[in-house]
Amino acid sequence: MRVPGKHRQTLRLILITVATFATIVHLAENHEVAESRWEAVIQRFEAADRTNPPPKNAILFAGSSSIVFWRSLSEDMAPLTVLNRGFGGSQMFELNMFRDRIVTPYEPRAVLVYEGDNDVAAGKQPDEILAEYRDFVDHLKEQLPDTDVYFIAVKPSVRRAHLWSTMVEVNDALKTLADEHDHVQFLDTSTPMLTEEGTVMDGLLVEDGLHMNANGYSIWTDVIMPVLMSEYAD
Repeated sequence: MRVPGKHRQTLRLILITVATFATIVHLAENHEVAESRWEAVIQRFEAADRTNPPPKNAILFAGSSSIVFWRSLSEDMAPLTVLNRGFGGSQMFELNMFRDRIVTPYEPRAVLVYEGDNDVAAGKQPDEILAEYRDFVDHLKEQLPDTDVYFIAVKPSVRRAHLWSTMVEVNDALKTLADEHDHVQFLDTSTPMLTEEGTVMDGLLVEDGLHMNANGYSIWTDVIMPVLMSEYAD
């Protein structure tokens, strides 16, 4: 049965409206799940802050499991004062959800962000991920205009080698975004982890083929520490 032209247009608008509504509902559900998923972790950070208030003007590291598992962070960044507020498995939109609870209250002199790894694995496109990073930068510029922001490059791994080309796109986009702002810098921690063939070097990851061992964090330290010392050493 043929549908008259004007009815086809009406049907098309209805379908677009339904699809848009479904997308909005899906996003809302994702945020509700994320809030429930991470609320206990965020509350533990807040409880720890009440018991032992962290110093203002520290250097904050935030992001997913690569931050969580950086057990030697304070030692690696000494004598700089650092604060670890990673929550493993997180994506950039989730850091944005909780930024006013685990980022801005500390009034850090600098924030180093590692996200994007899980975002790509979840099927998100580089432009979607970049939009979340941009939102983070804009928010901090408004709330903490004197705070510097550093993007730690999405790292290569064995488990997610099939996603590396997309991760490279994310890193390129983050570098471009950083170049647009005076107080934002991209830290290329990924290139020193690669072989000449473009695969992750042996000996940098733990058995799961995803997370880093001490050798991997040593490379990160070699890239990050000189930059922070040049800016914030007393």
